[in-house]
Amino acid sequence: MAQKTWEMNENQKAFLNALKENGGKATLFELNRFKGYNFKSGSINVLINKGYVKAEDEVTYDCDVVYNGVKVGSVKKTAKVYELVSND
Repeated sequence: MAQKTWEMNENQKAFLNALKENGGKATLFELNRFKGYNFKSGSINVLINKGYVKAEDEVTYDCDVVYNGVKVGSVKKTAKVYELVSND
């Protein structure tokens, strides 16, 4: 039986290109909110397992909690920083 080879899907290729355009590292929040993408962590985890991307760092965001247009508090959210792995 022939062994099936893995190939990136279009979303994974787009994610790698988006990271390249962003200097090689970014969070999903940064890419999705500010660059207009809609990436999900599920397809990116495969890229980590295959060695294309690493996620060793985290960043913390201060976020306002708004209810009916009024700030009622704030929270801190943590996000993984995805970084391209160099294939020198």
